[in-house]
Amino acid sequence: GFFILCFCFIFALRHYHVNKNAFKMLQIEIIWHKFKEQKLNRWQVTPNLAPIYFGSFSDGSPLDENLDENTKAYNNNLSYGVAVNYAVNKKIKIRTGVNAFTVDYNTNDIVFFQNSNARMMKNVEPTLQGSLIEIIPIKNLNTALFNKLETEQNDGVLNQKMGFIELPLELSYKVLDKKFGIEILGGMSTMFLNKNEVFLEADGMRMKLGEATNLNSVHFSTNLGLGLNYKFYKQFQARIEPTFKYQINTFSRDSENFKPYIIGIYSGISYSF
Repeated sequence: GFFILCFCFIFALRHYHVNKNAFKMLQIEIIWHKFKEQKLNRWQVTPNLAPIYFGSFSDGSPLDENLDENTKAYNNNLSYGVAVNYAVNKKIKIRTGVNAFTVDYNTNDIVFFQNSNARMMKNVEPTLQGSLIEIIPIKNLNTALFNKLETEQNDGVLNQKMGFIELPLELSYKVLDKKFGIEILGGMSTMFLNKNEVFLEADGMRMKLGEATNLNSVHFSTNLGLGLNYKFYKQFQARIEPTFKYQINTFSRDSENFKPYIIGIYSGISYSF
């Protein structure tokens, strides 16, 4: 009976040591996982370049109400800048950065002529040369008026060009976190006006008519996009982010129902650290 009791005691003692060692190994594994989580690369920098597609939800004219019904042609441009992301955790990032871009569009179906008493467009501050040019829609063409003025009428287009420095503030949520990743992006941007020009174009001629007087120096946009990324080497990712930006309060007054938006296809190589 004594030997059996000793055997049971030794067995229990060995079993206790085994469990104790297993518990220690579990503790070490938990600490290691926490250490790996702390090694999360929280910062990410991405120089980016994007084709910009500019448009409006309506055909109004912010230059002059007489041009509301004229057709508009929206031109494509480029945005360039740098994005900086901070990872709050494995799923959520705060995003900011700076971008510079220019957008422009043409107002078609106009005629122009020289007139010392020219009627100026409602929301354009003319240059000296522009103050001698009168712009009217073709639909308002009055041949008798031109004959009376004894002046030549010319067909052309108006081009309004606007440039901005953009400071975005967004959140991204990671939907898929593999070698190939998917994120949903949302937020807003603050836009600082740095270019404001109105041109007349006709037969290879390009003349600056003036500047728009109803553009806000600061306005905002609401942003929504999709982020696609591919991790090709350690801390480097190739990224492409189609993003829709609806512009708010771009104009201070008399935008005549002109509702601009931007679609940008942002791409670049990001570095995480």
